Amino acid sequence: MKTAVLEQKQKQDISKSSEIEAKNPFLEEETEEYNPFDIQDIEALNDISASVEEEADSPEESNEKAAVTKGLNLVLLAKITAVLLVVFGCVYTVTRPCVTGECQEIDTARDFSQKSKQIIETVSSSKAPILASEDLQSGIKLLETIPFWSPRYPESQALLSVYRQEYNELNSVVKSLNVAAKASEMGQNPPHSVADWTKMQSMWEEAIALLDQVPNSSIVYPFAQARWQQYRANLGDVRNRLKLERDGEQILATAKKTAQVAEARQGVAKYAESWQQVFETWQTAANTLSTIPYGTTAYQSAQVLLARYQPKVESARDRKTIEQVGLDAYNQAISNSEQAKLLEQRGAWSEAVTYWSRAVSYGKQVPVSSSYSAKIKPLLTTFNESWKRADIQNQITSRLEKARQDLGKLCSGNPKVCNYSVTESLITVRLTSEYVNQIQSTAKNADQAGDSKKRSEAEKHVQVLKVALETISQNAKISLEVYGANNEKIATHVPL
Repeated sequence: MKTAVLEQKQKQDISKSSEIEAKNPFLEEETEEYNPFDIQDIEALNDISASVEEEADSPEESNEKAAVTKGLNLVLLAKITAVLLVVFGCVYTVTRPCVTGECQEIDTARDFSQKSKQIIETVSSSKAPILASEDLQSGIKLLETIPFWSPRYPESQALLSVYRQEYNELNSVVKSLNVAAKASEMGQNPPHSVADWTKMQSMWEEAIALLDQVPNSSIVYPFAQARWQQYRANLGDVRNRLKLERDGEQILATAKKTAQVAEARQGVAKYAESWQQVFETWQTAANTLSTIPYGTTAYQSAQVLLARYQPKVESARDRKTIEQVGLDAYNQAISNSEQAKLLEQRGAWSEAVTYWSRAVSYGKQVPVSSSYSAKIKPLLTTFNESWKRADIQNQITSRLEKARQDLGKLCSGNPKVCNYSVTESLITVRLTSEYVNQIQSTAKNADQAGDSKKRSEAEKHVQVLKVALETISQNAKISLEVYGANNEKIATHVPL
């Protein structure tokens, strides 16, 4: 149907061209128009010039004749120029392409168009649209040389409309290929910055948009679709890399801020709790860097920062450990000292000594490099003094207790030998009347019976009691006073 319409239009255009050609004034035919080169007119002009020259007798007449001659020459020059323009115009008109005879330009343009289609259909490389567009452009240039007065002009315009549309479609693909080539070149040797990935994303989007301009009726549509699929995949890859790069930069920024917090905390850290926070913050910064995706610029920066952060993590860990050891030892020392004080209040000096000993021992375990060293140092002096005091008191108490135990054994019997009291400064022993009476009775009976042996045994018993009491006093390092049944002091002993 389109072909029939095109042929009808071409016939109408050819008919119009025939009418124009019939009215063409430059064709050779009889005309009654004035010819500036008519021989009779030239002879008439010569006769007029001769008669004018013969009548020139006065200056005034000469001037008039010169003016007339100049005017005639100008008219003649104008007519000659007009004739030349007409002649050259006729020559130019009839020598334009496709004005007379065959129209080689249209045939050649069709050949270029056919060659362009063959290239698109047979060549699979990216050069196909470029080569095809070059051939089509050559055909377009040939058609553009055909003038409007040519009988083939309508036909050439119809072809031009088609070829230009095809050229624009090819040109869109060529532009898309050029943009894609630049995007591909730019994407070489990653990683790249966010700005570069963003630019590449825009370039791939532009390349795809140019391909979208190609209609499905175009000869280059299959080629464009193949590239469209490829470019969409490339765009997806670029978008993924862009997201990774942005995520990496965000993670890197977070890690840097965390490191700044760690630096600030480290500047004021003193005890175990604060160093624990410093360590945890440095560890968080390092762990954050470890989550940055591989193959990004942020990953490269992260490796550099990790080399700087890791020693600080280890240093903070060591300091935290030292501070924790110091804190534990300090707390144990304080706890044992508090317990020792309570035991002293109860008079449990032996146990108090044990706890003071522990307090001193834990205090010495606080590392010198720990912040708790300065806190425990003055306390250690107090703990040592308390320990010595408690030990002395424990010794006194032990001696008193030993004295009481020894006196208890010594004073026991039937009858009971003595009663006693023990203080830190004096041991007081009071012989019971029963014991005194028994000794006196035994001695008296022995004297009456003349039994010297019993008398000696009685005296020996008293002497043993005396030695035993002095020994208890000496061991306890407490003075001794012995009283008889009548409450009279019968013996004393001062330990050496």
